[in-house]
Amino acid sequence: MTDQMTNEKSAAAPEPDAHPETRQGLLLPILIPLGSFAIIGVVLFGFSRVLLSITPHAATAVALIVAVSVMVVAIVVASRQRLSNGSLFSMVGSIAGIAMLAGGLAIVTIGAGEKEGGGGPQVVTLAAPKGAAATGFDPTSLSVVANAPIELDFTNQDPGIQHNVVIFGEDPADNPDAKEVFSGALVTGAADVKYDVPPLTPGTFFFHCAVHPTTMFGTIDSAEGGGGGGGGGGGGGGTTVVAKDLTFNTDQIDLTAGQPTTLTFDNEDAGVPHNIAIYSDDSLSEVLFQGTQFPGIDTEEYQIPTLDAGTYYFHCDVHPTMSGSVVVGPAGGSGPGGEPPPDATGASGPSG
Repeated sequence: MTDQMTNEKSAAAPEPDAHPETRQGLLLPILIPLGSFAIIGVVLFGFSRVLLSITPHAATAVALIVAVSVMVVAIVVASRQRLSNGSLFSMVGSIAGIAMLAGGLAIVTIGAGEKEGGGGPQVVTLAAPKGAAATGFDPTSLSVVANAPIELDFTNQDPGIQHNVVIFGEDPADNPDAKEVFSGALVTGAADVKYDVPPLTPGTFFFHCAVHPTTMFGTIDSAEGGGGGGGGGGGGGGTTVVAKDLTFNTDQIDLTAGQPTTLTFDNEDAGVPHNIAIYSDDSLSEVLFQGTQFPGIDTEEYQIPTLDAGTYYFHCDVHPTMSGSVVVGPAGGSGPGGEPPPDATGASGPSG
C-alpha cells in the first residue's frame, strides 16, 4: 500500500524541466534577429533625422564617414575566430555611436541645412476670402525681394468657386496684351496651393484672378533687398500670416520701423481659436501688441503699432508653441531672413 501511494504522488508531481538550455537555444535564434532589427531601425531613423537637419554637402560627408566606419567595424568583427552575440551587438553599437557622433559634429561645425543658400525661396501669402469675386484679394499689395525665388502660398476660401493668380509685367487693365510673367493653376475653394513663382526683376508687377480679373487684382512691389517675404510682405503695405494645423506659415514677420502696419491674420484651423501677440522677448515680460483671439476659418486685420528697430517675439496665446520672431528694420532695410541693424539687437518697445 505504501509503495502504491508513493507511486501516485510521484505521478502527480510535475517533472522538472530537464532541458532548459534547449528552450533557450530555440529562442535565441528568434530574439537576436528581432532585437538587431529593432536597434538598426532606431539607428537608421535617428541618422536620417541628422542628415535632414544639415546641409547637403555635410550630409554627403557624414554618410561617407559612416559607410567607411561600417566597413571597418565589419572587417574587424569578421576577422575574429569566434563570432559571439556580444560581438554583433558591439558592432551595431559602434556603428550607431559613430553615426550620431559624426552627425552631431557636422551640425555644430557646419550648421543646419536652412543656413545654406539663404534658407530657400521667400514665402509670400495671399488669400481669396469668401466673396472674393466681389471684394477682391486680401491683401491687394505685396512686396518681394527682387531676383529671388518666390513661394506664393495662395488660400482660396471661397467654397466651390475657382480662383487663381496671374502675374504681369504691366497692368493688363491698361494693356490687354500684357505679357504674363506667371500663371498659377486654378484652385477650387476651399483649398490651398503653393505657387513656385520665378524671381522678379526690380519694379512693379500686377496680378489678377483669370476668372474674375475686373474685381480681383493687385500689385507686387519687387525691390533689391526690399521688405517682402517672411509673413507675406513687410512695411505698412500689409503683411499676412496664416495659421493652419496648429502652426504658423512663417517663423519670422518682417516689419518696417517707424510706421504702423496692417497685419492680416488668416486662421485656417476650423473651430480652433488663435491669435498673434507680440512681446519684447520670449520672457513675455512686456506686451507690445495682443491681437484678438478668434476661431477659424476666419480672417482678422490687426493694426500693429509703430515699433522701434529691433528683434521681438511673437506667439499664439492659446498655443504658445506657435511662435517666431518679429524683425523690425529701417525702411528699405532687411528682407526675408535679413538681420536687424547693428544697433537694433535689443528690443526697445514701441516708439512714442
